[in-house]
Parts: sequence; C-alpha cells; structure tokens
Amino acid sequence: MIKRVEHVGIMVSDMDESIKFYNTLLDFKVRVRSHNGDKELTFLTQPGLPGFEIELIRDLRQDVIYSEHGLVNHLAFVVEDMDTAISYCKQLGIIFETSEPKRGINGRKTIRFRGLNGELLQFVEERKED
Repeated sequence: MIKRVEHVGIMVSDMDESIKFYNTLLDFKVRVRSHNGDKELTFLTQPGLPGFEIELIRDLRQDVIYSEHGLVNHLAFVVEDMDTAISYCKQLGIIFETSEPKRGINGRKTIRFRGLNGELLQFVEERKED
C-alpha cells in the first residue's frame, strides 16, 4: 500500500530564514512556494534525497493556528491508490480528519489522520495523468 515517505511538514515562524537555513546547512532548494490564505507553504528538495521533501509551513492568520499540532507537523506517505488506502484504514478503525481527500499542490489528493499517539499522518496520491 505505501510506496515511500514523501515529506515531513515543519512549522516555521520566518519562511525566508528557514529556507536559508535548510539551503545553507543541508543544500535543500525551493521547489515551490505558495500560500492558501491561511498558511504559507514551501516545498524543499535535495538532490541526494530523490522523492523526499521538507514542507515548511507558516501560519498567516492568527485565528487559524496550524502550528498547534506541533513543530514537526505531519509525516506524509505516498500511496498507490487513495480510495484503497482509505478503505483499508477504515477497516482498521482509523478516523480521518475530513470525509473526503482534499486536492493539494499540483492536484494531488491528500487526507490526514491521527496515529496511535496523536501524531498527524497524511496520505498523498500523486496526480494521475488524464
């Protein structure tokens, strides 16, 4: 069911300084930078770690505090088929945070749920070619 670990989401207070830190220390480069009104997002890649990214997340609104879920916000896994993964997890009693997957950056499907210790986990289905 799981293909690979895709990214880890880390909460930041200063996006520019955080990008500089991961670039200088670990040679991560910006792949995409955007915002959705509630938060600013930056995905960083590193040539030695193909298929893995760091997602930097900065809250933009004080009334929507995404960072309350922790500084390391979530761990994301790429799945082959979102519907199959959701069905399997529901059979195991997993409760998802939304009733349906959301569309993320580049049209990917994403859905979140909690692990045994309250950690935030996410499934990502890569966009399928039309």
